[in-house]
Amino acid sequence: MEDKNKKMDYKTLNELIKTGNILLKIALTMFILAISALIIYLFDKTSILVTIGHILGIISPLFIGLFLSWLLEPAINYFVKNKVNRKLSVVVVYLILIFLVILILALIVPEFIAQLNELIKRIPDFLGSINNFINDLFANFSSTDVDLTTMKDNIIAKINSSVNGFASSNLTGIFDKLGSSLKVISDIILGLLIAFYLSLDFSKISIHINALVPIRFQGEVKEIKKSLDEMLRSYVNGTFLSCLFVMILSLIGFLISGISSPLLFAIFCAITNIIPYFGPYIGGIPVVVVGFAISPFTGIAALVTVVVVQFLEGNILHPLIVGKAISLHPVTIMLSLLIFEYLFGILGMIFAAPVVATLKILYLYLENKYHFVANLKKGFLG
Repeated sequence: MEDKNKKMDYKTLNELIKTGNILLKIALTMFILAISALIIYLFDKTSILVTIGHILGIISPLFIGLFLSWLLEPAINYFVKNKVNRKLSVVVVYLILIFLVILILALIVPEFIAQLNELIKRIPDFLGSINNFINDLFANFSSTDVDLTTMKDNIIAKINSSVNGFASSNLTGIFDKLGSSLKVISDIILGLLIAFYLSLDFSKISIHINALVPIRFQGEVKEIKKSLDEMLRSYVNGTFLSCLFVMILSLIGFLISGISSPLLFAIFCAITNIIPYFGPYIGGIPVVVVGFAISPFTGIAALVTVVVVQFLEGNILHPLIVGKAISLHPVTIMLSLLIFEYLFGILGMIFAAPVVATLKILYLYLENKYHFVANLKKGFLG
């Protein structure tokens, strides 16, 4: 009889522990969401974000320089390991980088501008096709007692307004609206110069940074830095390969489908693909709309291209080369995207996943060392 009671007690205890774990996870999630909501509210009611934006804008060349020097360090180390002087290695790597950038710009930019001009010229035709499609669609409901004329007129008016606003701007006007384009170019050039000088003494800079950390924590900081470096490098390399994959396959599909400005849309799909989950829809919707404005076959072919490319990228390539790098739950990524988009816009969505992955690495390291959650469970379960 006592054995049966012991078995029942063990079973009850296990169920209690499982329930406690679930309740604890729910409580932690609610706490994190509450803190996030409070931070968002405070940011929304104050000028903190505006101030942060101004500061980041001023020091953006420094971030560009740090990122480029960090990104190119493995290539520089490759030459150094092959007994090439570090300064010469830095010069060679940066000359190769500049040559590749100029080559890519020379190959892509003229065609990009030509296709953008062509797209602008064909916008009135696309607009007429879309209007006809909407009229035909609402004509199917003309036999009903519901008057949808006002709704139809509002939809057509909004489409005409937004499209004509874009169409009225020629190529020069579009670039004129980018008033900060010269600043962006100057920031990139300045960032490249900063990166060059940082690369010359990258190892020394790392040593100086480590020297700022107390000796008792240097081992821990080195371990965390190694984990972060591996994660971020894998994420950046994987994202680049993924975007290149999307651009090439999309370009092939759009050429076959007969879409206007295939290179323009392929580059757009590749760039928006940086944003997890939401990016493919941002990049795919415009090309599909333009496709249907040309013909039903072109629209269907463009839709099939977008779906197939995103299926291959999302289910095969992304999990292999990007998913393993950040190892975040999809719900976590989506929540971080929504929060970062609210706070920082599209740029925030691009950096949401690596930032949250960085926070996760820091949390796991601290949890393994100090066992915060384990101690909390112990106190919660008594």
